[in-house]
Amino acid sequence: MTETLLVNTSDFADVTLVNKDDEILSEGFIRCKVGPWALTANNVTYMVTGHTIGYWHYFDPNAYGISTQTQGRMPVWGYAEVIESRCDDVEVGKVIYGFLPITQTFDMKPTKLSRSGFEDGNDHRVPLHSLYNRYTFIESDPSFGLHKDLQPVLRPLFTTSFLIDDFLDSENYFGAEQVLILSASSKTALGTAYCAKALGAVKVTALTSENNKAFTQGTGFYDLVETYDSVTDLNPDVKTVIVDMSGNTQLLSTLIEHFEENLTYVCRVGLSHWDAEGSPLPQTETPIQFFFAPDQAKKRIAEWGGAAFAQKMGERWVPFLSSASEWLTVEKAEGASAILKTYKDVLNGNAMPDKGFLFTL
Repeated sequence: MTETLLVNTSDFADVTLVNKDDEILSEGFIRCKVGPWALTANNVTYMVTGHTIGYWHYFDPNAYGISTQTQGRMPVWGYAEVIESRCDDVEVGKVIYGFLPITQTFDMKPTKLSRSGFEDGNDHRVPLHSLYNRYTFIESDPSFGLHKDLQPVLRPLFTTSFLIDDFLDSENYFGAEQVLILSASSKTALGTAYCAKALGAVKVTALTSENNKAFTQGTGFYDLVETYDSVTDLNPDVKTVIVDMSGNTQLLSTLIEHFEENLTYVCRVGLSHWDAEGSPLPQTETPIQFFFAPDQAKKRIAEWGGAAFAQKMGERWVPFLSSASEWLTVEKAEGASAILKTYKDVLNGNAMPDKGFLFTL
């Protein structure tokens, strides 16, 4: 019997736990014990964009024998251990890292096997973006030996951070003198700020809440930290790129009107304030585009090759990860009650920026 957490895809506060009998493992498949995995605001973004980008499809309950019309499985990033195998090339005991559903056990069909990992070849996943279908054997990547508990919390977020800054740098920051990052205490924002400041091409400015100001300043990743109530104090004459992690259209509208022609580009990434989404943005000639990290990753891997991509990102990732051990504390827990408590806090935007969460159902 396996327990699984389902979320109403149109009402994220409506969460259900279901039990399903374990079936006999099919030939060519592996069965994994799932966890620990991380829960962050990024998972909320997956749900908000679940229909438009397709995140609900990766672990569609119906594809795994759970009949439902209204519920889905929120994807998370974390570890899983192979506990049963009918795949000759993947032995019991292997620990993998990748995109997972919130469940106790999970069956995958390893394809495109290499020394470093494999892709899940479940029929319904094959047409989906390969970045989310790829699983890594952690023994093949030495960086997993560094701060193992921080990895699931930060690794997928930092990948997005690196790619955001790589994209902006490739465009010469659209002629801007300043990158203004909204929801600046979020972990993806911190990684983006770290990468941008390491390059040193532009000033890196934070917008965050009053409660998170001291923490955000303390990381040292920003040249300037301002709060939401001081938006209009920002110098409107500075050419600015906005990286929007918040999804708060009211805030973004204010900034568009504040900077006017000096706003050169808006890169929309996260939806940490997803419940503030919906207000129409003012008309502007400034390009406003949603950033999809897998497309930038695919582009760079094609240009650089997989090994060079990993090396370039690793040059930023390893020192960022080491710095995170000084400002991020990871809490670990098991069971549905602990998961649901933190899930509610993350959903409502109440999770503390200096904490990360790892769970096992």
